[in-house]
Amino acid sequence: MSGEIALDTSAAIRFLNGDAIISERVLALPEITLPMVAVGELLFGAENSTRSLQNLPRYLEFISACRTVPLARETARIYARTRLALKRKGRPIPMNDVWIAAQCLEHDWVLVTDDTDFDYVDELILEHW
Repeated sequence: MSGEIALDTSAAIRFLNGDAIISERVLALPEITLPMVAVGELLFGAENSTRSLQNLPRYLEFISACRTVPLARETARIYARTRLALKRKGRPIPMNDVWIAAQCLEHDWVLVTDDTDFDYVDELILEHW
């Protein structure tokens, strides 16, 4: 396991909103990793907000300071396996969350999140800050 920390969209938003608890921990990391789907969710949120002119540049600056890894064929394989496992358990979660989980599983990232949907993904290592 690499033990690298990746931020889910919920954790990234808390950081961007100045949450003291998460900000302290994020700033102590040697590198901030964002799953690619979280990048898309952040950009959508910035564009869709009532303060898009203020939020978009701030979000883009944050994203550019983070490590991002493109989705790969292996990510898609893990996505399919994860989505099927969740369906069989009767615990479907939002598709974007399945993609985030798949990328974290692929790279052995620890996912920091506030989203309890990730609790249903087998083998995904989570931290709730």
